[in-house]
Amino acid sequence: MTENAAKVYKDYWVGAEDVREKRSYYDRLYAKVRARIRIEEDWRVLDVAGGNGQFMRYLGVPHADILDISESGLAAAQKAGHRTILGDIEKRFPIAEESYDAAFLFEVLEHLHHPAKTLAEVNNVLKTGGVLYVGQPNMRADGVHHVRRYYLSGLLDDLRKAGFRPEWVDYVPAYSMRDSILSDIRKNPSWPRKAAQLVNLALSFLPYPVRYQMAQIVPDRFALLFIVKAVKAGKRS
Repeated sequence: MTENAAKVYKDYWVGAEDVREKRSYYDRLYAKVRARIRIEEDWRVLDVAGGNGQFMRYLGVPHADILDISESGLAAAQKAGHRTILGDIEKRFPIAEESYDAAFLFEVLEHLHHPAKTLAEVNNVLKTGGVLYVGQPNMRADGVHHVRRYYLSGLLDDLRKAGFRPEWVDYVPAYSMRDSILSDIRKNPSWPRKAAQLVNLALSFLPYPVRYQMAQIVPDRFALLFIVKAVKAGKRS
């Protein structure tokens, strides 16, 4: 992350839990894939850049450790009962190698200037055979908050280079967040962008099975997020 990342994300999570709860943020994105994410009760779990731990609680993993650079996120996570670890995820993790059975990396890599370093560090702290769940937005980069766009092939290639073996890929179809489309239409001054978003708004009314099939057929165009389960090379002891 950039040198001022701690300052940028210091207050990032202030009030975020209430806002996301009100929007049913996680349920609208992950309700259909939630059952595929399986964590054993005795596993040690790490949520990388997990902020306030709200996503872990949504998944029913209240014992996860939260690694983040955000003071507001870690304060909220600690208050909710999580063990928290302060650290820059583009540097060496302040965690012993092979400490965890599972890790989560959701809505993170698009923010990073050096995602390969982060993936390598996740690999280091996972036990051999450990599980990594990735939730990767397929969104255009704005050069500020989202510094890169990941397409599916690039994501899978980077996972393999970091020592992971992808086991399955699932999709959150595009046009799942209609309120975000409406907000962009209202706020974006570009008329071509407004026109494109009006098309997206119309597509958001397609039935979920239709949008999901579109995401399966052409994921780089019609998937809002790629959900990947990967395993650290080797067998779990």
